[in-house]
Amino acid sequence: MLNDDVKNAIQGAYRNWLNARGLGPRCQRAMIAQVANALARSNDPDNGASPICVVEAGTGTGKTIAYAVAAIPIAQALGRKLVISTATVALQEQLFHRDLPDLKTAGALDFSYALAKGRGRYVCPARLDSLLRGARDEDGAQLALVEQIVPDVNQETRELLRELYTAVTDGSWAGDRDSWPAALPDSRWALMTTDHHQCSGRRCSYVSQCPFFTAREGLDGVDCIV
Repeated sequence: MLNDDVKNAIQGAYRNWLNARGLGPRCQRAMIAQVANALARSNDPDNGASPICVVEAGTGTGKTIAYAVAAIPIAQALGRKLVISTATVALQEQLFHRDLPDLKTAGALDFSYALAKGRGRYVCPARLDSLLRGARDEDGAQLALVEQIVPDVNQETRELLRELYTAVTDGSWAGDRDSWPAALPDSRWALMTTDHHQCSGRRCSYVSQCPFFTAREGLDGVDCIV
């Protein structure tokens, strides 16, 4: 798949990025070549095995730039979507908010990208609503259940639930745990999110406001998913 057009696109992207940053060629060239060759072999019908490319380099070497500059043009040429999977949310956020925008700002590549997190990173509006309605019940049954799970639940906690609910339903917050300005402790976050088995999916009355499904809808038309 490494025809002249793809090679020129990769080389031009790297050159533009270096020029925009006032840098000279580094060991990234070797990484770019290895990643590009591995991806090209993976799309070769005569290649019996799926190639694996393992690249190890120190912090600050520019690994992200190297594999992105190689992989994005190849994926675009093949008409495929590139998926970049990270080991941690912190690295995922770095890619999405810093590294990939850096490539676009430098004029290295023209591509679109979106963030994809697991369901557990998003708040569940239906759960928030249920908790808030339970807190208003005169018999206090729902509130008692919350208190069993979070023993120190108090007025401050209920105010937080209301704040989160308002923010996600009025659109001022995307419902992503990592984008909330304050830390949300695991014990309380567990009350506010759901998993595949508990989610009612498209049958939920909050589906049009669901942060998880809203995020998923934005993945279809992009070149790269992080």
